[in-house]
Amino acid sequence: MKYSELKAIMIEMFDESKLEMFPQEWGFYNEIDRDIKCIGYATNLTQEIIEKASREDVDFLITHHDSWEFIYGLKECCNDLLDSGRITHAYFHAPLDDAEFGTSASLAKALGIKNLKKVMPYAEVYYGGVAGDSDPVSFELFTKRLEEILQEKVRSYQNHKKPVKKAAVAAGGGNMTNEMRIAAEAGCDTYVTGEYVLYSQQYAQHVGMNLLVGSHTNTEILGVESLVRRITKGTDIRLVRIKEPNY
Repeated sequence: MKYSELKAIMIEMFDESKLEMFPQEWGFYNEIDRDIKCIGYATNLTQEIIEKASREDVDFLITHHDSWEFIYGLKECCNDLLDSGRITHAYFHAPLDDAEFGTSASLAKALGIKNLKKVMPYAEVYYGGVAGDSDPVSFELFTKRLEEILQEKVRSYQNHKKPVKKAAVAAGGGNMTNEMRIAAEAGCDTYVTGEYVLYSQQYAQHVGMNLLVGSHTNTEILGVESLVRRITKGTDIRLVRIKEPNY
C-alpha cells in the first residue's frame, strides 16, 4: 500500500477538528510516497528505537510520543537517523490517548473493564483516561492480570479489602492527584496508571482506592498496536513491535 494511502486512513481515524486545534500533538516526518512493506511501532522515539527499526527494514515507524524536545539534542539526532535510514515517522500523542481504540481504552479492554467512559480531560478537548466496570475480582488476580498484559512487574498498593468492581485506567502519565481525584469521585475502587510519585500513593491511601503502577511505555503500547493493526487490516504489510526499555 502507498504511504499516502496509509496516511489518509490514519488521519481519518481521528477527530479532524481536534487535530486542527492541536497540531503539535501529532505529526509526520521524512515523508516519502512509496509502497510501504514494513511498519514498526513503539511507544517512544529514541536513537535506539530507530536503529532497531532500521535493522528490521522498517519503512514507516509509528510511535505514541515524538522525540522529546526537553531531552536536549535528542530530536536532532533522531531526525538525522530517520533521514539516513529513509524511515518515515508518524506520532499521535493526545489524539491516541483520546481515541476509543487508544492507549487507556486498549489497556482497559485487555483488563476486561466494560462500559467505558472517558475521564480526565486535558488540553481542553482531549481525555487521558477511561473508567468502567469490572466483574468482581480479587485485587491479587487483577494485579496478576495486569502484569501478564504488560509483561512486567507492577507497583501494587491495596487500599481496601473489597473486590475490584470499578476501575479507572490512565495509561502513561496519570499520576497526578487531580486526575486520581476524578476517578475517586466517579466511584472507582482501583486506579491503574504508568507513572508514580509520592503523592500518588498518599492520595490513593487517603481515599481508599487501590493503586497499580506499570511502566509508562508498556501501559501505552497497546494503543499504538491497535492503531497500526487498524490501518493495515486487509493488507500484507509486515508489522514489527520494536522492543524498548520499560521506562
